[in-house]
Amino acid sequence: MMLKIKSLVAISLLTLACNSQATIITVAADNANNYGNQWLGNGGTGFDEWHFITDSANGSAGTFLANKSGENDLNHIASNPSDNAWGSYANGDGFNQVEAYRGFASNSLSEVGDIFNVSFEHGAITQGGSVGFVLRNQNIHNNIGDYNQQSRFEFGFIGGGQHYSIFDGYGVIDTGIGYTDAGLSLTFTLLSTDLYQLDIFNAFDSSLIQSRNGLLSGTGSIDSVALYNRNAEDANAYFNSLSISNTQVASVPEPAGFMFVLLGLCFMTWRKRNKI
Repeated sequence: MMLKIKSLVAISLLTLACNSQATIITVAADNANNYGNQWLGNGGTGFDEWHFITDSANGSAGTFLANKSGENDLNHIASNPSDNAWGSYANGDGFNQVEAYRGFASNSLSEVGDIFNVSFEHGAITQGGSVGFVLRNQNIHNNIGDYNQQSRFEFGFIGGGQHYSIFDGYGVIDTGIGYTDAGLSLTFTLLSTDLYQLDIFNAFDSSLIQSRNGLLSGTGSIDSVALYNRNAEDANAYFNSLSISNTQVASVPEPAGFMFVLLGLCFMTWRKRNKI
């Protein structure tokens, strides 16, 4: 009985001596610095290769590696030192579209604390056009319009509207954030199987514009992202700075805690020898 009590005391002392410490580890990262003169291939680390689908209807649609020197509406999401970003255009007669797909390889978001980051920026968007991105289960990219297949979360701007919108398990949500040509940087954090936190930052000065929690739509892990430009018409849409991080929590003994444990063990040893 006395041995059990002493064991419990020792365990309690060790517990008091430890605290939890979270470490964020980046497991996938890419930006436009990693590309020569075309937005193609598989730059960076931890992602699958890019896949593109375009529908030029009676106009034009496509992707390119954009540079600030040649694009007046590319401002604050360009990568240093190249001043590049991933560009897309969809304009002219008819409804023109371009979609860029990327799988997360072995780095799908499935655990609490998994984080996805992306930046995007755009100019004016014509009525009915839209730009944005979708986080999806699986990575379906067979036909134009597959961008929201197996969608779990979507963020974008619809031409004719006033604010950026979220599409999730609650439906369509008006964020109240008005259009900006300064660009946005977004951090998406998985809180549970079906809950998330979204932090929206101004790309100009990294100030936090809004932080909100929400309910994911659909089911399953988040395995890919789809970036889209659906007939924005009046200007290009730009994307950059993809990354995925894991949050790992470990119990780390504190120096003061070690001293507390040693004192406690010494006291128990002294009691045993002196039979108190």
